[in-house]
Amino acid sequence: MNKTLKSIVMMFIICVLGYTQIGCKADNIKNENPQAVKDYSNQVQSEDKSNQNSNESKDDNGNLTSQVEKLSSNAEIHFIDTGNSDAILIIKDNKAALIDGGDNDDEALVSSYIKKQGISELEYVFATHPHADHIGGLDRVAKEIKINNLYVSNGEADTKSYRDFINEAANKGLYPSVPLLGSKFDLAGSTFEVLSVANTNDPNNNSIVLLYTNGNDKILLMGDAEKEIEQKLNIRDVDLLKVGHHGSHSSSSKPFIDKINPEYAVILVGEDNKYGHPHKETMDTLKEKGIEVHRSDECGDIIFTSTGNGLEVDCKKGSYNTGANSKYNKTENTVKIESNTSSIQNENINSYNNNSNESENIENNKSDVVYWTKSGKKYHSDPNCSGMKSPISGTIKESQRTPCSKCY
Repeated sequence: MNKTLKSIVMMFIICVLGYTQIGCKADNIKNENPQAVKDYSNQVQSEDKSNQNSNESKDDNGNLTSQVEKLSSNAEIHFIDTGNSDAILIIKDNKAALIDGGDNDDEALVSSYIKKQGISELEYVFATHPHADHIGGLDRVAKEIKINNLYVSNGEADTKSYRDFINEAANKGLYPSVPLLGSKFDLAGSTFEVLSVANTNDPNNNSIVLLYTNGNDKILLMGDAEKEIEQKLNIRDVDLLKVGHHGSHSSSSKPFIDKINPEYAVILVGEDNKYGHPHKETMDTLKEKGIEVHRSDECGDIIFTSTGNGLEVDCKKGSYNTGANSKYNKTENTVKIESNTSSIQNENINSYNNNSNESENIENNKSDVVYWTKSGKKYHSDPNCSGMKSPISGTIKESQRTPCSKCY
């Protein structure tokens, strides 16, 4: 017998013997203690069932629901009260993203708030645009909290607030990039979609506009984007709108609100802010549509919970009142009068007269020096506002433009 044939025969014998021994051993177990085999089988089945039940619970209708599914369905949307500025923290399954970081004096507040939620790492940070009331606190966040992905808007900026933010990011080895229009970013099964990343001469309109979707819940985050951008957005029927530009009349146009038809609106606005936010035009639109409003000047921090099939909020319903100091609010703020409150009425009339006089002063002071850019649509009292490059100076009349809502 040659060597090859001999090897094949030997392998066959070994296999047969091995199979016989295993079979015999199994038969011996069954013959010697059949009850032990039965008990072991029952134990395995019991453990499997126990493991399955530990991952399931009954919903309100008595149906079994996976605990894993339940854990990964809820997301929290924290609208942090930083006054007349934006800072939004979204958390799902211990993964978190931050949209803007408040103003320069909010640095400690924003960083501390994130840490109090048990977050030590941010999957994404979106700096919607370079105005200080959106990126002022991000340098502290970058310094103290790990950031995995950092996104910024189009356009140029040369302000101290923006330099501080970018320099701190560079110190942490971060390289900010502008996200692509239509790009999507996953956060534990929920998604951010970039709806606008324009490149105009107005930083507000360069705001990164995001649609956050968790299950069937849709939250639209507008930054400070104005009517010009609203007209271009391909979006309908959202559940929650973060109102653009703190409720300024420059955003939240009626056609836009009609199109997206939100159930809830959140306004991040400071109490008695100098800009008079939110403006009457915006609040009238929201009131007319019956949209439930929640405001940081009335509620403080606002936390929505997205279940994936509906939103819940911890904040009381807000009012449709306008800002107290606005030049754009042509009528008195609504005041509930229970009895003899002529002093309150007088205060409101005086406030209205003061606002009217202030508007008249703007008209009468058309000779004041203001600043604008060749392609810009607004004039500014501050030549450094909005990161203007090579501003032109002249009178209001010469500018032939409308006032900047941040300067006036």
